[in-house]
Order: sequence, then structure tokens, then C-alpha cells
Amino acid sequence: MFLRKLTVIVLPLGMLLLICLLLSPLSALGPFFGSLALGVLLGTALSLLLPLAGATRLREPFAHLLWIPAALTLAVLLYQYLASMGTEVPLLRLLSTRDSRVITVEGAFAAYMIAFSVRTGKGI
Repeated sequence: MFLRKLTVIVLPLGMLLLICLLLSPLSALGPFFGSLALGVLLGTALSLLLPLAGATRLREPFAHLLWIPAALTLAVLLYQYLASMGTEVPLLRLLSTRDSRVITVEGAFAAYMIAFSVRTGKGI
């Protein structure tokens, strides 16, 4: 029991240290891909921390449906990448952003949904 409590305390702190160490190499990838990689790292780390918090169900009945919002989020990220390269579709101008924080959050949501879907559902 003590080892489990120690793992719950130490592992998130270790992941936080890893993210802090990887922050400068990830920013060297550029404003779009650096933010996207940071978001993917954060989302995946968050989904892997769920078993430590007590979410140990291996089968969630509707977890395999998480690929739908994940695919939509990835489509928005693809459009934002194309908009950052100069290609813009007039109907989708509301989705284009050059703010790296938004790209980080979208990458984190997509990675979290995909990793949680694969871990608890039937996968993609």
C-alpha cells in the first residue's frame, strides 16, 4: 500500500520534471509543431496517470467512441497547420489561430482522447 501511495506522489512529479526538461527542445521545433508536441505529451501523460488515480476499468462501454471528437480535433489541427502555411478556406476562417496555447490545448485533448480510447475501449 505504501508503494502505491509513493508511486501516486512521485510519478506525476517525475512527469512534470520531464515536461519541464523537454520544453526547450520542443520549442525548437517551431511555433506550430512545438506546441503540438507539447500538447500531445501532456495529453498522453494525463491519460496514463488515470490508472494511478483509481480508474482501473479496462473496458469502458463507450470509450471507443472517443475517436470521433479526436478525429474532429485532428482535422481542426490540420486546418490550422494549413492556415499557418498560407492556405485558407474562407468558410473555416474562425478555426485558424496563430496562438500556440490553443494549439497545445487542442493537441492535449486529441492525445488524451486517443490514448484513453485505446487504453479502455476497443481502440481505433
